[in-house]
Amino acid sequence: MTENLTLLITGTSDATPLVQSLTWSGGYNQCARTLEFDLVTSSVDKRLPAINAELGNRVQLYIDGSLRFDGFIFSRRFDGKNTKSFTCADRGFYLNRNEASYKFRSMTPEAITAMICTDFGIEAGNIAKTGVTISRNFPGTRLYSIIQTAYTLASLETGKKYMLRFRGAALDVIAKEPDSSTPVLKPGANLLSVSVTETLETMINRVVITDENDNQVAIREDANAIKLYGLMQTVLRRQEGEDTGAKAQKLIDDNGLVQKITVTNLGDPSLISGNCVVLQEPVTGLYGLFWIDNDTHTWRNGVYQNRLVLNFRNIMDEAEAGSLPVAGGSGSGGGKSKITF
Repeated sequence: MTENLTLLITGTSDATPLVQSLTWSGGYNQCARTLEFDLVTSSVDKRLPAINAELGNRVQLYIDGSLRFDGFIFSRRFDGKNTKSFTCADRGFYLNRNEASYKFRSMTPEAITAMICTDFGIEAGNIAKTGVTISRNFPGTRLYSIIQTAYTLASLETGKKYMLRFRGAALDVIAKEPDSSTPVLKPGANLLSVSVTETLETMINRVVITDENDNQVAIREDANAIKLYGLMQTVLRRQEGEDTGAKAQKLIDDNGLVQKITVTNLGDPSLISGNCVVLQEPVTGLYGLFWIDNDTHTWRNGVYQNRLVLNFRNIMDEAEAGSLPVAGGSGSGGGKSKITF
């Protein structure tokens, strides 16, 4: 394995020399980042250190001395070839596997997230501030869906896209925005290959808004897209307490031409889902800022490479869990069981 990589497993001080291959990956719509690796073992070769990697053991991955993954083994496989294979997930795994019931009244997503962190013993990291208040009931709902729904509703007002991810033991909610440190990928430097796929399969270019009796009250459309690609219409019923016009426009904005770009490049641990990258590729004519939807980091035979799925649109994993409160309902809270992640 490469010299800049260190793999630590509870009960084994340093498993790095035993790693045959390792893959670290994630996606904008995946609550947990995962880590998969193969270890060489032997019951007869005493030169190899014993590996005591059990289900639930903590695993940490360091790259260039920086902690990049902190999670737990949730699956393992043995074979007759002196190899053990392990699959790990970070604390997002637990955020997605625990449910609770809450009733929130005029609370911001950041306050909702802070409450959930307190109730479940989660370390709160950098939590994006929106200033948008929501009221919603969440009966028996996954923690990830609660937080993501709150930020999805806030996104309608702020126009920003949000994403949950863990940084070590701390939960961060980030606003997906470019910064001055955005890396550049280009041939002859760090870009190895690129492929592009375009599709209209999920396009929506007209939204008909109806009232509660299904009478048409408004239309939002992209006239240019209709002219180019034909009519692709959906119907949206107006809901009390929601900005239906903004929701209709968002459906059109988020369901246009889909351009999927897949690249492979020399390994860079900063290129993870939710971040962005500048792509400069003269053959395909791809120049500009792109968002990382999915990332796969692979170490094999001493070589570190990335495989990235890029998107020219900034999108988020939108959730619509729970329901609007019934008039006269009150209170905030619930789900007070103490579970330490």
